[in-house]
Amino acid sequence: ITMSIKDGILDLPIKKYWFNCIKQGTKTHEYRNSAIWQSRLGDNKWQRYSIVRFRQGQTVKSTDKNKVLYGKILSVKKVNGKNTDLKINHDVFDIEFELIGDTYAAK
Repeated sequence: ITMSIKDGILDLPIKKYWFNCIKQGTKTHEYRNSAIWQSRLGDNKWQRYSIVRFRQGQTVKSTDKNKVLYGKILSVKKVNGKNTDLKINHDVFDIEFELIGDTYAAK
């Protein structure tokens, strides 16, 4: 997982289905298993990031605009994953975001 902490960008690979839901505006929350992501997002570590970069697939280059989307992180909290996309009965990180588009210029 590539994460650009210095740029404030959280880099998340996602499947094509979820990528398209984000692109269409029907998905505004991304969920990550807290057992796996605790060291990266837990204990308010998520506050290092202001932007989330969604990459369709694992090895997509950030220059491929057809497979990259950016969102502004609005909040990150832990919720039970039972009623999320993950459908798991334990804590997950709920990353709420607002879609920016397929490009992002650092300010």
